[in-house]
Amino acid sequence: MLGIFASIGVVLCIIVIAGLYLKVWKNKTYSVTKKVFLSLIVLVFMVVLAYSLFFLVLINSDHASYYTTGGKNFGNVNYRQIMENAEEADYEINGPFFVNVRPQDSTGIHPNNIPELEKHLGDEYLLKFATYYYNKDTVMELMFTDEDRTSITFFNYSRPDPHFSPFKVEHLPSDNWIIDKMVLVFGFDKQRSINHIQAMKAGIEEGERPKMEISSPVSTHLLYNDMEEMSTSSNFSLTRGEGSTTLLFYNNEELVGRINCVVPNHRIVHRTENGIYSVKIDKLGGVDLSLELDSGESIPEEKYIGVFKEMFNNIGLPESYVDEFEFDYSPSVW
Repeated sequence: MLGIFASIGVVLCIIVIAGLYLKVWKNKTYSVTKKVFLSLIVLVFMVVLAYSLFFLVLINSDHASYYTTGGKNFGNVNYRQIMENAEEADYEINGPFFVNVRPQDSTGIHPNNIPELEKHLGDEYLLKFATYYYNKDTVMELMFTDEDRTSITFFNYSRPDPHFSPFKVEHLPSDNWIIDKMVLVFGFDKQRSINHIQAMKAGIEEGERPKMEISSPVSTHLLYNDMEEMSTSSNFSLTRGEGSTTLLFYNNEELVGRINCVVPNHRIVHRTENGIYSVKIDKLGGVDLSLELDSGESIPEEKYIGVFKEMFNNIGLPESYVDEFEFDYSPSVW
């Protein structure tokens, strides 16, 4: 609440200060020196006020917390029934979220033509990115911003420093390999792919990142089929409450591709006089727990564990699941 008042205060201050500036500079009885001096005073006041308001916002948002050292996955859970149980228990239900953002603010695409993914993920998942492995050191990553925007980035881990040493043209996969993947995934003709590659190489020579921005829709089913054909096996990583999972493709034991997806999660919140208890749960059975307290405050372990067990019982999860979590404590956000 203080954050809202602080924002309103900042707007009002800007209006007042702007009015003072106009009043000072429109006053014909003031000399230029006096106008400059008064303007500096107003400016200093504005800076001090801004920092004061910012400090108040920081103090207001500070809190202590108990948080798990990593979420857990409990396999097939009745997600819809859990939400209904939480509502009947009068818990606050926030969401859906894709990881930590609302659906309208999340990047990614909604493919509807990959039955194999829908069988595991349902029909509400987002496709975030896909990665091709040219070899164990060289990869091409496709990041899907929206239906018509994709960023293609290349990484090469054989460099002396994979993250900071200069990326050179020779660190790229072969042109023919890149062209084949672009033609497949975007339906480009060969020349359009060549034009993108040449532009990227020119940028690399100028010290830019090895990156291409593509403004065309992706053939997600062809991408998936291509990775299936390249591999001998595949498996999904487990979600941990945020809904993020990666389908990993292997040719024997060698990783050849990845497709990262996100399913929705909700946060079930129980507000008590002692703190705010949150159970984050996603559609694939991932669960994460946290407790927010006033800054510097702490409570006995058996007390907050007891509350989480009560919540699990009320929403339809076994109380014993809570015992599988390990908690860390932080007395302050800052």
